[in-house]
Amino acid sequence: MTTIIRIILICFIIFPCIINGERRRCMNTGVLFTDKIVHSPIIVYGEPLAKEIYVDTDMELLFNVTFRVDCIFKGQEDIVNRINITDAGIKMNRSACQWLDPGKFYVVFLEKCESNMNVYCPLDFQERIVDDMTYELLEKTCHLTRIPSLHSTSNNCPNVSMTEFCPNDEIDVKIIPKQKQTEYVQPNIRTSFNNANQFYVQSNGTISNDKPLVARIADNPHGHASLSTCTSLWILIIAVSATIFF
Repeated sequence: MTTIIRIILICFIIFPCIINGERRRCMNTGVLFTDKIVHSPIIVYGEPLAKEIYVDTDMELLFNVTFRVDCIFKGQEDIVNRINITDAGIKMNRSACQWLDPGKFYVVFLEKCESNMNVYCPLDFQERIVDDMTYELLEKTCHLTRIPSLHSTSNNCPNVSMTEFCPNDEIDVKIIPKQKQTEYVQPNIRTSFNNANQFYVQSNGTISNDKPLVARIADNPHGHASLSTCTSLWILIIAVSATIFF
């Protein structure tokens, strides 16, 4: 009887920890950078200036961002230097999360919100933090523009769609309308490498999601933090209980 009570007490400790690990968790959708490019109507490069959280619950974390647009990679050319991004973060019924921490540069995948001319909403894609690998991807990704935003005081656009990688960049690429996330994860179009450099469009394909777990956590460390802590606690409790009681 005592053993049963001890097991029940351990379960009461473990189960809330596991449930907490599932809250506000971001899934890795396995969408490649180039597929985000194809499926996004608006892609901008720049830096968040301010971040205001307006929903903070166990299930959602939503915020508004004042974003400085340094360069327009895709979409309308009349995007001003400062825009507002709303409804970003961790949202129910949305697989990907956004973080957009001020002080860092990002490539952000957006669409126009219907409410206001200068308000944009994130697509169900995680933004790409800018690093050396991002700059290399931008140079090798075709069909991108390099347009400074309106009222911008300087041209801070990085190099995109370099001629050596995109000799046929005059070919137009159609913008894929917004669809359900399931259609994003496994679309009927994928981008691939041609001669290890140039991206090209290949039909009737599926996106591989064989990325190692360590790499997935590195892409999205916020989504795994609470779960990793709980897992460590769970292992510790089991070890101590087995030593003391059994």
